[in-house]
Amino acid sequence: GFTTGGQIISLSVDVGEAVTKGQILAALDTRTLRAQLVAAEAQMREAEAAHALAMVTVDRQKALFARDHVSRQRVDEAVAQADTAKARIASARAQTEMLKVQIDLARIRAPFTGTVSQRYVDEGVIAGPAQPVLEVTETERLEAQIGLTAVLSEQLTPGNEYELSTDQGPVRARLRARTGIIDEARRTVNCVFDIMEADRIASGAVVRLSLPQRLESRGLWLPVSALSESDRGLWSVYAARKQSEGWVAQPGLVEIIHQTGEQVYVRGAIRQGDQIILTGLQRITPGQPVTPRPVTEALPAALSEE
Repeated sequence: GFTTGGQIISLSVDVGEAVTKGQILAALDTRTLRAQLVAAEAQMREAEAAHALAMVTVDRQKALFARDHVSRQRVDEAVAQADTAKARIASARAQTEMLKVQIDLARIRAPFTGTVSQRYVDEGVIAGPAQPVLEVTETERLEAQIGLTAVLSEQLTPGNEYELSTDQGPVRARLRARTGIIDEARRTVNCVFDIMEADRIASGAVVRLSLPQRLESRGLWLPVSALSESDRGLWSVYAARKQSEGWVAQPGLVEIIHQTGEQVYVRGAIRQGDQIILTGLQRITPGQPVTPRPVTEALPAALSEE
């Protein structure tokens, strides 16, 4: 937008057009400002002429004073008039420079090379100060901001390169900085990456960072179908346990440690030798007699303890 208000007389770009740094994108009507500039420049020339005359008068009064034809008071008055004329020159010059700056600010220049993504007004509109006129998206330099937990963010080293995945394929990025401050809303630490292959990804795309994470915990891999929702947001599984009269189903609370697709890694009320019921939990009640039957299809480590 413009720093000052006025009528827009030109908008030289439209949505989707590429722009280069320094290119003039829009301009205000500056006829009033230019007329004021002409007047200020005339005042400056007038002040310069008055100062030149005052300096001649000073020299003349000093010469007369040297021959005792005038008093010292006359010389001091001439010097004061010369100083006043000099101050008027400075004031007129400052007014001139201010108007030149206002005329320059009446044009919007592209701050960087990019693409026009939004156009909010048309020619002829009276734009107010700081009113949005155009939106330009930088295309030569893209950055990605990814929120990570404090523990994961500590695994990253500023200056190192990482591979980010996108819908358009993988791209390389260099970690510029991590804030080290946990965002109150998201509870994550913001990490900023500079995209090194900006031409391979569209601005506004979603990027993902994959990091290996080792979880040290004894537990059990199970399919999601083996879980049933319990009270207060907890999860439970049914285990077939051997008793004197046979096998019976007993529920036990578990905690989900990790999930990958349709598999979950859990820990909780599971004993050595339990046979976990994997499906059909809607037909099971606590203490119900059951007959264990091995699954016929492979489930990765579904019944092995790690």
